[in-house]
Amino acid sequence: MATDITTDLASLRFDGKRFEGHALDVECTQELIAYRNLIVECAKELWRRKHPDRPRLPKGFEEDFRLQFNRLDPGSAVVPLQRVRVNDQSELLDDEFDEAADLIDAAIAAANDDALLPDALPSNVIPLFRYFGKSLRPDEVLFTRSRHASTEAAYTVKARERLTEWVVPTYEDAVDVTGEVQMGSVSGTFSLKLDDTETVVSGRFSPEQESAVLDALRNHRSVRLRVEGIADFSTSDRQIKKFSRVDKVAPAVLAEQGFDETVVPIWEQLAAIGKSAPEGTWDNVPSDLSMRIDEIVYRRGSEPK
Repeated sequence: MATDITTDLASLRFDGKRFEGHALDVECTQELIAYRNLIVECAKELWRRKHPDRPRLPKGFEEDFRLQFNRLDPGSAVVPLQRVRVNDQSELLDDEFDEAADLIDAAIAAANDDALLPDALPSNVIPLFRYFGKSLRPDEVLFTRSRHASTEAAYTVKARERLTEWVVPTYEDAVDVTGEVQMGSVSGTFSLKLDDTETVVSGRFSPEQESAVLDALRNHRSVRLRVEGIADFSTSDRQIKKFSRVDKVAPAVLAEQGFDETVVPIWEQLAAIGKSAPEGTWDNVPSDLSMRIDEIVYRRGSEPK
């Protein structure tokens, strides 16, 4: 029978006069939530990179990620964060959440040392750093340390400001999406209504791609267009805004609707409805209703001339 166990994920150490005696102000607990959000969003993107052929995250991917702490350790105020995991008698290997904790450490260390951010750090995670460290005062430092790390990463004022500077209104990322072409012109512009979110995204196609785009527009009721390339995303909601480069387009035919032989034909349904009416209901219905519908239903043509 599977049982819950706890495993270490990381620790956060709050350093400053406020935290002497390993005390933690209540307002500082928001940093634990901000740190969890960083880990979760980073882990999501790492999983998507490993599974490019799967459009959705596994069921419960985020919901099943549980973090807890049950003590504060000495050394200013150290919060040891533990994951609550299911032990099904198999080995609990590292996963994307563990990798995310390592990457968060590396990003903070890079920002504090004026170095480049790690290549593996997903672009859409960077804006979330603006919410991490909001409760800290200028003379306070928050140290992070994943369970694999031999040293701490210092989230100083400098590191916080540097990461904030990296945040821009939009960021670019690779996309592979499918949708309905709603507009296409010979000038090379088109718009695509995405199947998953119904967001309408615009972009430009090359002369070599023109035929596929316009064919998908003409047959938009039965054909979808698959687009691969680079797109701009908003840092505020991480939603796709436009295609900045279209590398490949290809038609994607919609699956045909299967014929269900068990469904009662509409004419039989109408006949059944008619038979279910009380006796005499149809006696007052004019026999020439179809020819005099304007006169009988809408009272047209009966006005005195």
